[in-house]
Amino acid sequence: MPGPLDGVLVLDLGQFLAGPYGPMILSDLGAEVIKIEPTRGDSMRYGSPFIGCQRGKLDIALDLKKPEAQAIVLRMAESADMFIHNMTKGTATRLGVDYENVTAHNPEIVYCNTYAYGYEGPMSISGGIDPLYQAVLGLEYEAGGTLHGNQPMYLRFGMTDTANAFASVLGVLTALFHRKKTGKGQDVWTSLLNGGAMFSADVALLADGSPAPMRPSMDKELTGLSACYRLYPTQEGWIQVAITKPDEWQRFCSLIGVPSLANDARAKDYETRVANRSVIEPVIEAALMTRTAIVWATLLDSVNVPAEMCIDTRGGETVLHDGDNERLGLVASYDHPMLGHMTQFGNLMDFSETPGGDYGPPPLLGQHTRQILLRFGYTQDEITDFIKRGVAYQAEDGVAYPWTL
Repeated sequence: MPGPLDGVLVLDLGQFLAGPYGPMILSDLGAEVIKIEPTRGDSMRYGSPFIGCQRGKLDIALDLKKPEAQAIVLRMAESADMFIHNMTKGTATRLGVDYENVTAHNPEIVYCNTYAYGYEGPMSISGGIDPLYQAVLGLEYEAGGTLHGNQPMYLRFGMTDTANAFASVLGVLTALFHRKKTGKGQDVWTSLLNGGAMFSADVALLADGSPAPMRPSMDKELTGLSACYRLYPTQEGWIQVAITKPDEWQRFCSLIGVPSLANDARAKDYETRVANRSVIEPVIEAALMTRTAIVWATLLDSVNVPAEMCIDTRGGETVLHDGDNERLGLVASYDHPMLGHMTQFGNLMDFSETPGGDYGPPPLLGQHTRQILLRFGYTQDEITDFIKRGVAYQAEDGVAYPWTL
């Protein structure tokens, strides 16, 4: 069944993660996404992160330094709904695919540039990679528990990349809704800086410029924020508890065998449990070391205390072969022309009337070049000439260079 964005055509010129991840989400939602990449491939084709942001796309490889390739992109843009990339400021202009040039061919198109810093100011010309903007936003400083003398810590999950990408999805869909009402396209931009700011939503300053109180910070051991909101070691494995209500605290203490702790004056409420962590946590740690994480998770779940085992994913094996995840539609499987049968996380959103489905594996470099050029009115002879002169690249059967994954 078609997804909610069935009929929407997206041109994706993004590279690395922040650029192409948003178009992949649009593909998951039913849009047709054509990935336009250099003839030598996306700069991230060398590594596994590439396949995590490319599924469901058609692929055409073009050398945009050549005017003929630029003309091909502009012809494609004439019938596209969205044009998305993450080039640094000025690059799209040099390649002839900037907002002014694209909208001259299609005034109704929604054009989105996912920057590093943003569109304005002296840093707008800067490129950027995820850890740099984790750093400048203070995310690494806070994650490392530096208030206790620790070093900052990089979080390896591409946080600012993916947040930037989701912001771009929200932006282009909002602009598409605006176009439906007015008939007008527009320029949308997001950035790694903006994406990272999402993780600091609880940062606030008072009238005198001082930080708002009660913003929790990571502990020295990097286990959590308080005695009842942290990881604990068990007889085997670790368990995460996230107790936020007084009745949950009462049930937790009773279940783990320390009921007196529930009414101890040093642990009577959230504030005292934060202030007296050094006294409370050893008691809890000793109690939880008497059983395994899986047993504690089962027991705590039975009395409605929020807790989960800390899972070793083994590179994704445990979560992608989880029956519950499969039933939720969170797991997608398909056959890749080089990698064979592969399994990834699937659609992240569900719809009752337009559920959509799996849209296929990440494409090879130039896998659909000839098919796409034919669709946009070029003849077989013209296409063969483009490929011969390096204007375009078409993946051939049996060719498996490292950059074609």
